[in-house]
Amino acid sequence: MDDPQAPPTGTMGEVMGVDDAGQLLVRWETGSSLRLIPSVDSFRIAEKGGRS
Repeated sequence: MDDPQAPPTGTMGEVMGVDDAGQLLVRWETGSSLRLIPSVDSFRIAEKGGRS
């Protein structure tokens, strides 16, 4: 993520929804919330309760 407010690399989050622009609304384990932009941000999908 190219954002000064981005969570540290490796931080897990839960997708809470998708907005009209296709951005993923994420609640991070740090307690913050910040959108992921699939075409811009690098991320991996993990099964709930596990790490990928």
